[in-house]
Amino acid sequence: MSQKILLSGTSNQALAGKLSKEVKLKLGDVAIQIFSDSEIYVKINENIKNKNVFILQSGSPHPNKYLMELLILVNAARGMEPRKITALLPFYPYRRQERTVKKGESVTAELVAKLLQASGVNNVIAVELHTPLIEKFFDIPVRHLRTQNLFSEYFKKKFKDLSNFVVASPDLGAKEESLQLAQALKIKHIKLTKKRTSPDEVTIKKMVGDVQGKNIIILDDEINTGSTIIKASTKLKACGSQDIYVAATHGLFSNNALIKINKSDIKEVVVTDTIRQENKSKKLKIISIAKLLSKSI
Repeated sequence: MSQKILLSGTSNQALAGKLSKEVKLKLGDVAIQIFSDSEIYVKINENIKNKNVFILQSGSPHPNKYLMELLILVNAARGMEPRKITALLPFYPYRRQERTVKKGESVTAELVAKLLQASGVNNVIAVELHTPLIEKFFDIPVRHLRTQNLFSEYFKKKFKDLSNFVVASPDLGAKEESLQLAQALKIKHIKLTKKRTSPDEVTIKKMVGDVQGKNIIILDDEINTGSTIIKASTKLKACGSQDIYVAATHGLFSNNALIKINKSDIKEVVVTDTIRQENKSKKLKIISIAKLLSKSI
């Protein structure tokens, strides 16, 4: 009998199913209901005593609901005397609130870490945290999984010849990862700098590098409203680039982002399935992180 079991909240059950098959691990029976007053009810219909329990939950597209659901699920599991509880977080909620900029703000990413620990989590496995700083908010082991290899494999398979491509980082935050992708693909790297005018709006300030006649791969950790990648693609086109591809781990696509992307100069957007995609687009390609997660279980 296996001493491991996989449980899932309701945020990304398709990924949980893929992971279950990948690691040949049972996906446990969990009943989750929403009461008429919006309170969440959880009941685990499995014997998990003395087992290593892995609980998968993404923090999008409804971070408040899914975070609370995860905390209740962990707390319910803790009461059943498991050996260990590991939270699998394909997308960490409140990841961009990792520091204070103005007096009176909350470091909410740290609060999430404390809540997870208080609920009974013993270990965390997270995918592409907004910043490694979040790892330091935990007093328990954290494994931070990166997705750059998934994208390098994707583009190598898609294009036999990448000699006319360059990788672009849309801002300083994505510089290191995009440089690593360029090295993996053995192509050049350029960088853009941006200024954030509001939490969801940016302007592109300048570009360093030559893109004349080149195809572009823009790499970022997430796409929220799409403002950064759309404005970056407009800048790149104005500088003479050809086809523009975008790769990002997390596809939030808030505020009609996919509609805007469909109207933009971007030819294709590649994201992983860390977040369940409810809207479809001909420009959108999705690759799975199931194998990546399976290696850490």
